Amino acid sequence: MSDDNKDVFEAEDEATVNGNDNEVFQTEEKNSWINELRSALERGCDLGAIRNIGKCRTLTDDLRLPVWKTCLDIDDVNEYNYVDSDVFDLPEQNLIREDVLRIVRTSNINQDVAASKMSDIEAVITFYCKKNNETYEKGNGWIDLLKPLIALEYKDRAELYAIFVKIRDLYIPRYCDADGMSYHLFRLLLLYHDPELCSFFDTRKITPDLYAHAWIRSLYAGSCSSNAILPLWDRYFQHADQFFAFFLALVLLISAKEQVLEIGDKDKQEIIEFLSKALANLEVADLEDFCSLANHYASNTPQSFRKEFYSCLFSETDSNVSQKACSIYQALCLPVSVQELLQANQLGGTAGVRYFIVDCRPAEQYNSKHLYTAFHLDANLLLEDPKEFAGTVDALLAAQKQSIESGSNAGGEHLCFMGSGREEEDKYVRMVVAYFLQRNTKYISIASGGYRALAKAIEDPAMITKAKQANKPTQATSVLDPLAIGTAIKQNIVEKLPVINTQTTLLLNMISSAVKTKSLEVKDKVKDYIVQTSSTDPAQAEPRHVSKQDKVDKLYRQPNASSVFSLDSDNEDELASSSTVKDAPELVDIESWFRRSDLIHKYECEHIDENNRTHPSFLLVSSTHLYILRKLPEHKTMANLVSRRPLQTITKITSRKNFPEIITFRYSSNQDENEEEQKQPQKGKTKTKAPIDRDKVYLPDAGDATKNIKLLIMKMLNILDNPEESTSA
Repeated sequence: MSDDNKDVFEAEDEATVNGNDNEVFQTEEKNSWINELRSALERGCDLGAIRNIGKCRTLTDDLRLPVWKTCLDIDDVNEYNYVDSDVFDLPEQNLIREDVLRIVRTSNINQDVAASKMSDIEAVITFYCKKNNETYEKGNGWIDLLKPLIALEYKDRAELYAIFVKIRDLYIPRYCDADGMSYHLFRLLLLYHDPELCSFFDTRKITPDLYAHAWIRSLYAGSCSSNAILPLWDRYFQHADQFFAFFLALVLLISAKEQVLEIGDKDKQEIIEFLSKALANLEVADLEDFCSLANHYASNTPQSFRKEFYSCLFSETDSNVSQKACSIYQALCLPVSVQELLQANQLGGTAGVRYFIVDCRPAEQYNSKHLYTAFHLDANLLLEDPKEFAGTVDALLAAQKQSIESGSNAGGEHLCFMGSGREEEDKYVRMVVAYFLQRNTKYISIASGGYRALAKAIEDPAMITKAKQANKPTQATSVLDPLAIGTAIKQNIVEKLPVINTQTTLLLNMISSAVKTKSLEVKDKVKDYIVQTSSTDPAQAEPRHVSKQDKVDKLYRQPNASSVFSLDSDNEDELASSSTVKDAPELVDIESWFRRSDLIHKYECEHIDENNRTHPSFLLVSSTHLYILRKLPEHKTMANLVSRRPLQTITKITSRKNFPEIITFRYSSNQDENEEEQKQPQKGKTKTKAPIDRDKVYLPDAGDATKNIKLLIMKMLNILDNPEESTSA
């Protein structure tokens, strides 16, 4: 063999070995998590454990049934009260039998068991109709839901019935008929993410129920191939998001947008048929990207719509269904709760959805009092002077772009419009929203309840900017005097900004010289406020931490006090006040929070409330905040956000000597704590202790958790004490 041939042979041999090594490694990696999941099922595990191990991956045939039952929370099939019978005597029995025969013939099952499978499916549908007093109709999705279940090695008809009922009740929305509420909600989601495509469908009168009916009612089983639907449901049930079907539909539509617009001049029915076949070519290899894109849209959508519409779409006990249905049918765009707006505001740039809030109230109301990160756009201007309004909108969008680039708390891609909360005034706000939608602007929403609801939800007064008495116009000064308003704005910013950079100075000078007409007044006002909101942060008003250069022993502890991080008897509980949110806690999607890019640590824990009741929860720690998400027993994918604390406000972490797993986090709760201490008499009088703001949790892995949180706090304090070093780093 020549040297050249020998080199080629050795290279090919080495490549073959490396290829085999990669295959072996991938096989071992797959077997590793499969074996881990199998062991967890044998020990008895819950959805959370399955999700952590499986990570929404395709399951093996032997694991599929037990994993699905765990994800669907089916403990005992006898709870579903199935009564087996071979009496098939419904008026629509022939229709049921025809559909069953069609499904079995198109399924990849052994013909030896085909007859028994047909009998099982017919028995399940017949019993379901009799028990619930319902009539089977062609195209209602039931037969398609049962199609993937044929491949499962279910024990008996009772188990098959339990799985069918749980999937239908848990994941198929109510009102999936023509022009149903579910499809109106889906249209709002499409309008939010792709207003151009939504406008096209509206123009052609192609409503979502015409093309998405088979997708939603059968959980995509009626449109996917047999090979793809089982792995898709593996991911779906592990993900456990009841709204996930809507986001999968978004992926299908937006992915097909180019082809849809190309055939836009064709017959309406032809477009509908094209859309209905969008899933026909979906392969198993495409599922990971398919679900990842759906997750992207889900995390990039306001979450409060879930809380608003969950009960009327997935619960039989909601007494306000008609009222909520009316709100969906009449909604101009996706509504957002004021609690979600405030949460996004407080979380800063690390939050999933960042809002650019546009306050559309009359100018006098905005000038009197407004959210400090809100920008003003007078809705009345749209009718009074459309040309000026268009110029103001351009300035507003420029301010939005600038705020995003500068990293301002006021910056965000998602535009949320806010009215006063009064019907007679907010009709103009809806006209403004329609104006932006006609321009195919993405991410448009409206604040539910307007400023009236926002003012009630705000707990921190520093988040509200109020007009100062000295800046109010006198009787001799017109309210609409542009020069007066420009001067007032300039003065307000000068007072708030500790340092005025070059860009700020230019903008202030612009206001001084150019605010002479209404158009220029509003444009410059908007540009100026971006500087105000990016430089003024209410968090700066919170009690600061002690710098290592300070020579005082105040703020955190008195001389000879124990360490901030200590193990003591935790005897201050009688003075402690729970940090549980006073109003209704914010409902959040657990999986979305787990995927947050800034999340560093997460721990399962038991949150202990002020009455010493325990609640299964998650303790989450980001680079800047500590959060407690309280699990909802009735809805495993959602949780209540009951505590949200900046790390720099944690003043002490303690644990009980006898129960070191019970950890208490104490926070600086009074902005003027140091001043109050100084006001106390030094001798002769007893000080009165103020209530301590705290959270108490039971943490099985308390040692590791407190160590990690301590390191993050110290890192945060170092950043606060040495901002120049952290910036240069």
